[in-house]
Amino acid sequence: MYEKFKFERIALSLIDLDNRNPRIVTQQRLASEAEILEYFFEHEDLASFLKTIAAEGRNPGAERPYVVKDGKRYVVVEGNTRIAAYKLLTGQLTAPAQYANAVPLVSQSVKDELVSVDVTIAPSRDALMPIMARAHFGRGDKSTWSYLGSRKAVYDDWKSGKSIGQLSNIFDRTQGAIRDLLLEYMLYLEALKLDWTPAEREVLLRPSIEFNPPVRFLQSTGHKQQVGIELDKVNLEIRFVASDSKAKLKHLMKRTVIESNGPSATASYDEVFGNYVAPTGNYGAGDGQSGSSASGSNGNGNGSSGGGTGGGPSGGGTRSKPHALFTYAVKRHDLTLSQLMKEAKGLNTKTYPAAGSALLRSIVEVLLKLIIEEKNLNHQGKLLDLEGALNVVIGKGNMGKDDIRVLQEFKKSHLSYMNLSAHATVVPNYSRLMMARDCIDSFIKRNL
Repeated sequence: MYEKFKFERIALSLIDLDNRNPRIVTQQRLASEAEILEYFFEHEDLASFLKTIAAEGRNPGAERPYVVKDGKRYVVVEGNTRIAAYKLLTGQLTAPAQYANAVPLVSQSVKDELVSVDVTIAPSRDALMPIMARAHFGRGDKSTWSYLGSRKAVYDDWKSGKSIGQLSNIFDRTQGAIRDLLLEYMLYLEALKLDWTPAEREVLLRPSIEFNPPVRFLQSTGHKQQVGIELDKVNLEIRFVASDSKAKLKHLMKRTVIESNGPSATASYDEVFGNYVAPTGNYGAGDGQSGSSASGSNGNGNGSSGGGTGGGPSGGGTRSKPHALFTYAVKRHDLTLSQLMKEAKGLNTKTYPAAGSALLRSIVEVLLKLIIEEKNLNHQGKLLDLEGALNVVIGKGNMGKDDIRVLQEFKKSHLSYMNLSAHATVVPNYSRLMMARDCIDSFIKRNL
C-alpha cells in the first residue's frame, strides 16, 4: 500500500489548505484559505494550537502531514490545523480580523524553522483515504472526524460520481456500511429542509451536532414504521410514507437533538412522541414518495429530490419500485435503451433477481454498443457480445480513467455472473446482482 508514498521536506509556501477536509462540515464548500482559517478558529480551537506551537516549538514526532500533489503545489489532506498554524506564525497567512490577537509573536529563528515541513506525499487522495478513515472514523472526539464529517466525506465522494464499490475501497468499509453512512447523511439533509426557527437552524448547522441520537432511535425495532420513514439501502432513498412523516421527523429532531435535556437515543417511542401533536393538513410527503434519493441527490436522476412534494420519478408520473435497478433519466435518444431503463425503474429486483440480472446485462450491453457506434470503434462490423463490447470500449473507447476502472472491475468481478445467470447456469441471486449493479452504477450514470 505504501510503496508509492514519498517522504520529503518541502517549502511551507507550496502547501495549500484543503477545503475538502472531512473536519469541515458546512453546507457550502469554503471558498478560500481565509474562510478555512475562520472555521478552524471557531470550531477546531486553532488559537490553542497556535499557543502550543509558539511555546513548545515544532514536535518532529507529530510532524509528517500527508499531502497530495496539485500541479506544482501540494494540498495538505491530513494535518490542516498544523499547516494553518505554521502559515499564521510565519506570516504566510493572516488571521481573520476578529482572531488577529490570537496569533502569538515568535522569533525569527522559530519562523525560519517553520518555513519548510517534513511531509508524506501520497500518490493520490483516494490512496490516502483508507489510511485516514481507519484512523478517524468515529463519533466526535478530537482524534476522529465528527459524526457528520465522516458521513459527509463519503457523501461528497458519492455525489462526485464514485460508485458504492469504489467508496468501499476508498474508505475501507463494507458496501453495506457505505450505504448506511450515505443514508444517515441524507436523513440529515432532509431534516435541514424542514421549517426551523433561526435559533433551531443554527443548532442543526453546528459542525459538532450530535446527529447520532435520531439515527439510533430509528434503528430500534418498529420505530421507522411508527415515524413513517423508510431508509431504502438498495436505491439509496429516504422515503416519507405517511402524511405526517416529516412532522414526526421534525419532532424527533427537536426532542433528541435540539432540546438539551431531551430523551436519549435508546428511549421508547412513547418517551419521544408522548407529547407529539399531529399537524392539521398534509405536512409531509406520504404514499411512498421519497425525499433524498440516489438519483435526485446526484443530479442525474429523475426522482423527486425536493422533499417529496412532486409525483415521483418522471416519465408519465410513474414512481420507481422499491429495489428498482436504476432510476436515472435517459439522455440518449435510443428507443431500446429508453425501454430498458423504464423497466429498470419499475422492476422489484429483490422479488425478481433473475429478471433484474438479465435486465442489467442488457442495459450494459446496449449502452456499450451505443458508445462503440458513436465513436466508430467497430470498423469491421463484428458481432459483439458483452465481453467483446467491454474489451472494445476499455481498449479503444478513449473513456475517462474512472470509467475505465469501473469497466475493468465489472469485467473482472461480475461478467461471469452476468453470463452464467443469463444462460441458466447459476441461480440468480439478489445480493450478487446488487454487487454488479453497484460496480457499474457510476458508469451508467455518467454515460446514459
